[in-house]
Amino acid sequence: MDEKLPLSAKIYIAIITATAVAFISHLAISFTWNNIKWLDMAVFLLLIFSFDAFPVKMPKGGVVAVSFAPMLASVFLFHPIIVVIIVLLSDFLSWLRQKNKRPVQYLFNASQLALTLGCTALVYNYYYQGSLPKLDLQFIGAAVAAVFVFLVLNSLLVTLVISLVDQVRFWPLWLSNLKWSIPNYIGTAPLGILIAFIYLNLGLWGLILFLFPLILARYSFQAYIDIRQSFLDAIETLSLAIEAKDPYTRGHSTRVADYVGTLAKELKWSDDRVERLQYVAVVHDLGKVAVPESILKKPDRLNEEEFQEMKTHAEIGATIMANTKYFDEGADIIRHHHERWDGTGYPARLRGEEIPMGARILAVADSFDAMTSDRPYRKALGFDVALQEILKGAGTQYDPAVVEAFVRIYPQLVGQAVPAPAEAAKKEAAPAKTTTTLHSAKA
Repeated sequence: MDEKLPLSAKIYIAIITATAVAFISHLAISFTWNNIKWLDMAVFLLLIFSFDAFPVKMPKGGVVAVSFAPMLASVFLFHPIIVVIIVLLSDFLSWLRQKNKRPVQYLFNASQLALTLGCTALVYNYYYQGSLPKLDLQFIGAAVAAVFVFLVLNSLLVTLVISLVDQVRFWPLWLSNLKWSIPNYIGTAPLGILIAFIYLNLGLWGLILFLFPLILARYSFQAYIDIRQSFLDAIETLSLAIEAKDPYTRGHSTRVADYVGTLAKELKWSDDRVERLQYVAVVHDLGKVAVPESILKKPDRLNEEEFQEMKTHAEIGATIMANTKYFDEGADIIRHHHERWDGTGYPARLRGEEIPMGARILAVADSFDAMTSDRPYRKALGFDVALQEILKGAGTQYDPAVVEAFVRIYPQLVGQAVPAPAEAAKKEAAPAKTTTTLHSAKA
């Protein structure tokens, strides 16, 4: 087994493998090995393998392949052991195509696939006693149960190995993968049902009709992921543009994004909201591109006129981002991150809970990093000194509840490494080091 894997991951893979071997043996013993339709098996193997070869990467490290449709159809049409054999052969062929073959990768994939598809087929057969599927309520109920079992079992097994290998929290990772994969399964499950009925009524040649819908489903999902990634790439570019304009704040937006992420999690925000707030933090100073460099780089404190011009950056940044649908809430956070709890901030002099919660979080993180970074007119303050300033501002400049949360995470913030500039926009979107699929995992 791969020496680089953590011990916990090795133990987990060994348990899954042993369970799969016992499970496959049980299925094989209970099956009558005669009258096997080898050509039919070969066609479904080809369908599954073909669509497994073009997976779509998900934001948190997973991938989704539309091969789920022919997989599900095979569950409706064949004995569980035949379903397992087809999927194991397909996964083996996919593994052979890879440049860097790792035996432990196939071992886990094969084992979890055998368990997942085998259990899915058993559940379907338990709820649907008919020899061949018929489009009735009993069949629909059995099909829904089968899809549910597949999705839950597969995502649990795969996410757990990612969690153990990459040393990341299981629950948020599982929820994130479910969020991105459920629409794909909802879209492809009906295709699986139709494939089964096309096969029953038109034979093997009728399956060719469904190659085009499957290709279209895969293309549509990939297009959605590509658009999202293009947006994140644009955020990274904007972050670099801000730093090029104001080199004295190099890395500031990235650090602030890191701080707000930790702070928002402490305040029990969902992972989706945390992710969006981090993207907002990366571009919260975007409006500075409209501020003259003579002001940004001035080695002394700004006079009143210069300060008034500097204050426009919040409104300008919000205006720029307001036209982006993904930033419908983020624009207000950018606009109001210099408001004060006592109502003396800018640009709208909002007070207390009138200020968007994201802006209140961003205000604390932004101030802390500004105080602990060098500026043209002063040297950075020490972390503990900056913390005392944050505490002094509780109830006047900052939301007291946010300050309390900041105090709780303070040891974690000052003890963690600061990521390189422009990494925050990629952090939540980039695939994990262990690439996974919702029906296989590359451990």
